[in-house]
Amino acid sequence: MTRVALRSLLAPLLAAVLAAGCLPSTTLASADRAVKTDPLDVVWRRATAADLPGLWRTRSIEGGAAAVLLDLTYWISADGDFSGAALFAGPPPAYQVLAGKWTLAEDGSLLLGADAAPAQAEVAGGLLRLTGAEGSLVLERASIR
Repeated sequence: MTRVALRSLLAPLLAAVLAAGCLPSTTLASADRAVKTDPLDVVWRRATAADLPGLWRTRSIEGGAAAVLLDLTYWISADGDFSGAALFAGPPPAYQVLAGKWTLAEDGSLLLGADAAPAQAEVAGGLLRLTGAEGSLVLERASIR
């Protein structure tokens, strides 16, 4: 193969490599770079009242609750108040706002409001799992900056 033929074969490859070097670099936010822990791989422990305050967002929904609940966000305050928004399946899907007082029993039973059924509350590494008769929710702590 002659040098001219070799250059004509390598020219498009070289042009592509040089063009790739001209692309601007991008940086992902640290939250987007982090590896998310699989809720099945963590060691859960019973939640305490000190674990609950903060903003929590849906990570996963399992069981019967998954048939009617599409998304859930809670703000839980240290003074016993909570507020949340739940997106229920439709048609059409619609948000319902939840608010009230929360209580946590020594056995880990969490009540979110006077009319709510109890859920077992467990935590592990920035995750909150609520398990009740209708299924299980895994919520992750959201950072506020």
